[in-house]
Amino acid sequence: MENLKALFDLTKLPAKFFFLFSVLSGFILFADENLLKRIHLEKLNESYGWIIGLVFISTSGLVLVNFVIWAFKKISYKIKFIKVKKEFKERLKTLDFHEKSVLREFIINQKSSIEVPIDNPTISGLIKKNILSINKQFGNSFIMSGMNASVSMNKFVEKHLTAKDIDLPEAQNPTEEEIDFIKSNRPDWVEKKWRY
Repeated sequence: MENLKALFDLTKLPAKFFFLFSVLSGFILFADENLLKRIHLEKLNESYGWIIGLVFISTSGLVLVNFVIWAFKKISYKIKFIKVKKEFKERLKTLDFHEKSVLREFIINQKSSIEVPIDNPTISGLIKKNILSINKQFGNSFIMSGMNASVSMNKFVEKHLTAKDIDLPEAQNPTEEEIDFIKSNRPDWVEKKWRY
């Protein structure tokens, strides 16, 4: 009984199915009689015209409803995406001193991934804000070395992050003062041997 019910559950049928029936029934209803005679379908209209009309109206209605739902989802996704982009850009402009020092490490090391202690409050905060993400090595799992894990910047962040956002000099040749600032303002967890 359940299998029979599932067979007639129209909500599980793809929109393409309804579109096909809409086009076919519309063709039979509105095509020229000579054309219908040529393909031997002229008797269908005479015998089952009301069924074909009903199929055309119901399937066209379902196609229209599916289109409206699809358009609504597309528009709401676009609005949501624009909102998320705006929020991300605002987050990058309001990074605190410690968050900036962590993101500078990607530039200093010239790597797209770095190993960090994920129990560090700044790191966990950046992960929570979706600015950093833990790299997954095997499917949905990741490798940790003690409390250290490999992280990368979110692709959107990587694309929109500017030198100014993380207090880096924008000029190609930084001054001695700028270099000293960067060296003396690295995160606490950076090993001393990496510092100089």
